[in-house]
Amino acid sequence: MKRFFLTLASILTLSLLIAQTQELPDLTISGESSFKPYLHKHSLLFDHSLVMGDSLPAFIPPAVSTNENRSESYTMQHRCYLQFEGNVDYGFNSFISYYPTSEVLNALTYTLDMCSPVSKLLSVHNKLFLGTEFSSKLPLSFRLQNVSSHADDFDNTLLDFTVSHHRPIVSIGDFILKDISAQLGYSYLYQQNLGSSYKGNYLNLYLASRLDVDPVDIKAKILTREGDVGFQLSTNAKDEYMNISRLGVSVLADEYTFIPSLEFLYRSPIQKFGVVSIANEPLLESNTFLSHMEENPWIAFDDGHKLKKIPLNFKLGLEYLYPEKMNFTLAYLTIKNNSRYEIDSPVLINSINYSIPTVRYTDIFSNLTIIEAFFKLDEVNIHQGMELDLSYLSEDDYRRAPYRPLLNLDSRVSYNFSRWFFSLDILQKYFTVNHLGNDLPEAVIINIGAEYREANYAVYFELANLFNRKQYVFSELPAQGRNFYLGLKHRF
Repeated sequence: MKRFFLTLASILTLSLLIAQTQELPDLTISGESSFKPYLHKHSLLFDHSLVMGDSLPAFIPPAVSTNENRSESYTMQHRCYLQFEGNVDYGFNSFISYYPTSEVLNALTYTLDMCSPVSKLLSVHNKLFLGTEFSSKLPLSFRLQNVSSHADDFDNTLLDFTVSHHRPIVSIGDFILKDISAQLGYSYLYQQNLGSSYKGNYLNLYLASRLDVDPVDIKAKILTREGDVGFQLSTNAKDEYMNISRLGVSVLADEYTFIPSLEFLYRSPIQKFGVVSIANEPLLESNTFLSHMEENPWIAFDDGHKLKKIPLNFKLGLEYLYPEKMNFTLAYLTIKNNSRYEIDSPVLINSINYSIPTVRYTDIFSNLTIIEAFFKLDEVNIHQGMELDLSYLSEDDYRRAPYRPLLNLDSRVSYNFSRWFFSLDILQKYFTVNHLGNDLPEAVIINIGAEYREANYAVYFELANLFNRKQYVFSELPAQGRNFYLGLKHRF
């Protein structure tokens, strides 16, 4: 009950602040994981225009013309993509994808990631994806992943299988179901940690849909993941009022908590090329074995895993896209702020094996401010980003959340010369604490790389962390240091 009243008080307080502060800008922001990947990753794609975005679609104001509205249908020119990459830390990554012309099987991809930053650590991650369409009403996708990780007195083996189905609309009598998503899965975990073993078999289910009933939209999500059960139910008004949409109430619940929250979205254009948005988007998310091991393969588990509830996910932002026809050097600018109250959010602590972390679930209040600018001048692209992350453990006297830098600076420069593409990244991370509350050294990471591209293949290299500054995922694990990557891409 204390959590409920604190959350409700926070939402009411923020509502009052909004009423008094009309000038605050906003943007739609997706929350980031408190964990960072242990292994540096490269793009698997040939062209930056092909890069797939995150869970939020890119914003393009209506007044900006694009070439996406072409009358002719898109024809896939390449049906097979290959990538192989190695590094001096005994790491190896490979990616294979094939898109056949079969009416049943339409996509096949396989990814292998291996890394061994020191002799006592080894991780192997296999991913297999199949896209099928037995009929126009039955598209199915199959995902199979296996992660194995080893260290001194530690072994982890995870098997995760999921069948997914998505449907835009289904009519059942007078009712119309939209945005239907269904997943059925199985996960198996076997762990040995300092003589102690843990084994789990889990049946996983995910169902989400939206019911169109005048005058409201009803959104429902039911989630069972690795023994945890929860649901989210939202009722929103269909009509907009003064650019306010999705106005309604959302309920988040699992076996531990029941939390109502306010849900809304305000979006308004600025001149012709910008948009301001203000929103609160409650979320129910799963903390899965797989997601944890993707971020850090060497991690211990127990029966204490829980679903993450986010009743306060308040977003402010300004997003501005400068059209090329106006010949602006500054092409894109965003200013974002996201206040979140996360219930049962994961943080890393020591397990019984001192060098291997485990997960503790606790409440986190955070305020994240992001400023991003993208500059373009001829063949030179410049990206400059800044993040101010104020994250605190509300159940632990509001001390700093571990392994989340207070200040992140990201500077990226790329240059295109004929068939060569050069890049320079400068990543700066300041004011980070570990799980014991001790300060970690600042990290200034410089990466330089080059890529040579022909029509259907590319060769690239990158020297990462040029000055060998330590990057900690967990302070008892070896820090990421200098590394050299060499890779090949091919499509046909």
